[in-house]
Amino acid sequence: MRRELLSGFLLFLLAPSLLRAEGAMVRLDAEQRSHLDVRTALPEPVSALPLALAPGRVAIPPAKEFAVTAVQAGVITRVNVPVGVKVTKGQVLAEVDSIALVDLQRAVVDAHAVFKVATARFQRDETLYREGVIAQSRWQETRSDYERAQANLRAAEQTLLASGIAAADIERIKAGNQINGLYPVLAPVEGIVLERLAIVGQKVDALAPLFRIGKLDELWLEVDMPQERVKEARIGDRITVESPKARARIIEIGQSVDPRSQSTLVRALVEQGGSQLRPGMHVNVQTLHRSTDRIFKVPVAAVFYHEGHSYVFVKRKAGYEAVEVQVAGQEAYSVVLHEGLQGGEAIVVQGIAGLKASWLGMTGAGHGE
Repeated sequence: MRRELLSGFLLFLLAPSLLRAEGAMVRLDAEQRSHLDVRTALPEPVSALPLALAPGRVAIPPAKEFAVTAVQAGVITRVNVPVGVKVTKGQVLAEVDSIALVDLQRAVVDAHAVFKVATARFQRDETLYREGVIAQSRWQETRSDYERAQANLRAAEQTLLASGIAAADIERIKAGNQINGLYPVLAPVEGIVLERLAIVGQKVDALAPLFRIGKLDELWLEVDMPQERVKEARIGDRITVESPKARARIIEIGQSVDPRSQSTLVRALVEQGGSQLRPGMHVNVQTLHRSTDRIFKVPVAAVFYHEGHSYVFVKRKAGYEAVEVQVAGQEAYSVVLHEGLQGGEAIVVQGIAGLKASWLGMTGAGHGE
């Protein structure tokens, strides 16, 4: 590239007669274009202005976080998953040995025994009442005992179900076997383990937090927007992440400024590239403001500067014209222009140095910047 630029400068210094100007128009023939390696491209129309680069973090919305708690007091005997791994719904995260659970199972066994006795009495007295052997009051009393025993059994069964015991296991428990204080701690959703509080050997109370699970079907970008640029951001504006590639849409703009960083928190919903992001990841983001103006994106190399002004070379029928443009913003490899171009013009993207040297010489501007 250096050799090409040098040959371009030498061409203009040693053979100025080869270049002619009509106003500020630089004219080249095919051979001169080949020596200077002049190449053109069409600007890319865009619909948004880049506002600012800012640091951001990948976060999980609060509604997508789930707490996993101990259903009964006990001692943690096993932990199956570390922080950061993916889990599926219903996966066993840990096991807890609970004396309280043994008592609940025993209560089911007792309630089932009482219910069996109450059922037998109810069936017997119902037959006797229909035959007129016993009074109605005795039959009503027997029926009341039966309904009470049935309600107690159902309540005991529901308590076990809430403790994570399956209905099939409850039926075996009622038969008087398989009473066991171990119960599994299950993942409520598919996601990743954000936090692990469970430690083997730890005593826990009922409803004590053991894990925090995050569902990854929705992610946010939390951007620390400089306070002087916040007024330019709007709900619905796009935010892009260069590495890894991702795109988001602003859904919330904070109403306060952090006194330490003098920035405002802007939240954006990730719409593309979420599979490449991880919760807690720090990224640099570019905010893009929607606009109806004529805006074009061109390569960084296409823009040159002179005396505080920005220019591009536009290819005309008569040659190459230096056109002043206004730079709206700059991305990693491109510049966004919002004034100077009408659309459809081919601009020079390679060979700028030689054209600029000639243009400065024709306009009497010297070497410039």
